[in-house]
Amino acid sequence: MFKGTVLVVDDDGFFRAICSDILKSGDYYVLTASSGQEALGIMEQNGSIDLVVTDLVMPGMDGLELIEKTKHHNALIDGIVITGQGTIETAVAALKAGAFDYINKPINGDELLLSVDRCMEKRRLLQENAEMRRSLQLFEVTKAVTAVLDINRLYGISLDALQQIIHADAGMAAFYENNMKALDIKALRHIPINEGAAIVEAFRQDFEKSLLAAKGISLLPVSEGMSGAFKGYGSIAVSPVLKAGAVAGFLILLSRKGADALGRGEMKNAEFVAGHISQAFENALKYVEAKEMAFVDSLTNLYNGKYLDSTLEKELKRADRMMRPVTVLFMDLDNFKRINDTNDHLVGSKVLIEVARVLMQNVRDVDTVVRYGGDEYVAILIDADYSNAMMVAERIRRSVEETAFLKDEGRDIRVTISIGVASYPVHGQDKKELLKTADRAMYSAKEQSRNRVVLAPLPEK
Repeated sequence: MFKGTVLVVDDDGFFRAICSDILKSGDYYVLTASSGQEALGIMEQNGSIDLVVTDLVMPGMDGLELIEKTKHHNALIDGIVITGQGTIETAVAALKAGAFDYINKPINGDELLLSVDRCMEKRRLLQENAEMRRSLQLFEVTKAVTAVLDINRLYGISLDALQQIIHADAGMAAFYENNMKALDIKALRHIPINEGAAIVEAFRQDFEKSLLAAKGISLLPVSEGMSGAFKGYGSIAVSPVLKAGAVAGFLILLSRKGADALGRGEMKNAEFVAGHISQAFENALKYVEAKEMAFVDSLTNLYNGKYLDSTLEKELKRADRMMRPVTVLFMDLDNFKRINDTNDHLVGSKVLIEVARVLMQNVRDVDTVVRYGGDEYVAILIDADYSNAMMVAERIRRSVEETAFLKDEGRDIRVTISIGVASYPVHGQDKKELLKTADRAMYSAKEQSRNRVVLAPLPEK
């Protein structure tokens, strides 16, 4: 008689075979997968898996990510991580991700079986104590949700968390966009996108208005008079997600069973998880706001130099993937010190703010404008070669020259700008070289006459 079901995951077929033989000798039923993605598919189809034994280093999804996603799928599936590159740091990371244990290669059969036996003994004790098992599941589910600060990941993870408690057949996360004028589908489980859109439309017609005032989970029976989009389902569980006390969206779970199939204990647990989900969204929003504040210049509301460093790196990698150019404009106001000396620093600050507006008016939404420091600005023009960028730079130069700054205050302050242009990969192979080249071109504009655009010298062929 088998002691339990173990899923062994590794891209190395030899390791899978060795691990399988060891576990089979210990009376375990073994399944294998060659990747994290394949393992998740097996777990989706097989509801009897007790334990995942995974290598740490694998192409695509590594072992830590697999353990994390396993917990999102089913918080009660345990994990053991095996690696040949073991350190204290990786061991701690594995345990934080939710692993039960961490074993170094080369594999020792007795050590592996001892770890698996200990894990299964813990599971047996939990099976015997239903209340403890429920408590552990709630702990693991809420831990998985509240640990996520990326809102884009949180939609699906929250849906999976609630589905572990309610055990629905399908579900979706639908959140408001455009000042609550539309419910946008953010995650789907076991529903094709076209059916999901029909369900959202039916939800808005039949339930939305009444559920906007709901603070807890609503369990709704599907009746004959309801939209055909709900055909085949017996009940709908709807959990509003709150941000700052207002409904920001809904987690909608659909079950083929009737509304009476969900017991009071399950509803209580689902409400507990739903409360943590709303708190997780609050935390994620605060994190986004704090992150944005760290990257925003407090005077002009443009991005700052910290943001330039990270976003330029990202855009250069994107340019490599898409085989498209990226061009940097390095801009500096001419004789700006004279404005401060003639007026005062408050006037100078207001001019910097209005210059930022002029710059934003002359680039596309996909481009990025940064206040680099003082009266220096940098623009990142994506998918733009140096010839197109020169036209954008000239438009900026002309607009700055022709603008009467602080006109609303009865002033007519004039300023000009010098711009250096450098394009990737023509003028530089990394972000540091690209910025330095654009900066040198800007100083060349200053030396020639100011109030002009200069393209960095093209490399000789």
